[in-house]
Amino acid sequence: MRQNHIAKNIESLAELKTLVQELIYKEKYVILWKHIKQHHPNITEQEILNGLVYGFCKPDKNIEGRYISWSKFTSPIRLIRIVFEIHAMTDDEFVLVITAFEEE
Repeated sequence: MRQNHIAKNIESLAELKTLVQELIYKEKYVILWKHIKQHHPNITEQEILNGLVYGFCKPDKNIEGRYISWSKFTSPIRLIRIVFEIHAMTDDEFVLVITAFEEE
């Protein structure tokens, strides 16, 4: 099973947002917890998923095929940034969360 980025097929941020929401609702995501829990232990899975579904997304300026989502939470009040990619694996797509952390 070869894993490929499909970012080239995403034509707009609206299309990206819709695709991310669909994949999250279908539970088609992988979170790389090793880095997140080591460096950002207060981030929860629910915050990551809510941030992906409801947050503001844009392409990463430095890495092609990578995206950033920001989401503001009210309890406790904080801003969380999520770095992710969209991958395809044998005709199936999923969101790969690279990292997530709290902005100051």
